[in-house]
Amino acid sequence: MKDQDGRRAGRQRTKADFRFDDARLCFALVGTVADRGTDTPFERLARPEDLGRWSVESGCTTAAPVCTEADLDHARRLREAIQRTGQALAGAAAPAREDIALINSAAAEPPSVPELSDDATSVRWYGDGVAAVLSMVARDLIELCRSDLRTRVRICGNPACGTPFVDSSRAGARRWCSMKTCGALAKKRTYRARSHSAS
Repeated sequence: MKDQDGRRAGRQRTKADFRFDDARLCFALVGTVADRGTDTPFERLARPEDLGRWSVESGCTTAAPVCTEADLDHARRLREAIQRTGQALAGAAAPAREDIALINSAAAEPPSVPELSDDATSVRWYGDGVAAVLSMVARDLIELCRSDLRTRVRICGNPACGTPFVDSSRAGARRWCSMKTCGALAKKRTYRARSHSAS
């Protein structure tokens, strides 16, 4: 059983666990690279099975699709195109044409289709494998780009992270991709620095 952050119940979250807290679907895929801003980024999509697991934990499907190495490569390329497009939006710049072409190509695939249960208490997703999942991710970015929220895209203030996020705060002053991860880390560092100065 998993909690809302994709963590297995009863254990601490590890670096290999996917992050979904406070993230749009498209930027949750970007978050499958940890420590992006360091010399040693950590790849959470290390194997095709990881992509299948992400597909389920992201809520895009109820059953892990069969994923090949080619699917994994495509997902990683889409991820990096979304990362660069997020950076462009955050900097009020035009994204690269090749990135937009890759995103549009992924979005052109038929997405997963939701089916409501008879008692309206749950949803099951039907789709054509990982292409349907990646279509949903690409369409999420497109929806973001056509909305007013495109001007609220920021890059996480943690230099080691670098993940784009949407600042939906009223003041527009959010600094971290997530208060549970990078925000909490920044608070700990500030606290330690103050404690060290006081001593």
